[in-house]
Amino acid sequence: MSPEGYSTITVPDEVFEQVTTVMIEYDCESIADAVATASAVALERDEAELARILARQLAE
Repeated sequence: MSPEGYSTITVPDEVFEQVTTVMIEYDCESIADAVATASAVALERDEAELARILARQLAE
């Protein structure tokens, strides 16, 4: 059972390997930090891609 205020989840080994890769690449100190970092990076990339799409549409 998890400590009070914490939740547990089960993730596939592949996902855990990706989180471990993020921990190493971004020098994260915990799995939680790695998940937060991965989320932030993904959002930044999505925003950049949306900006490129908008720029292309405005240029047409």
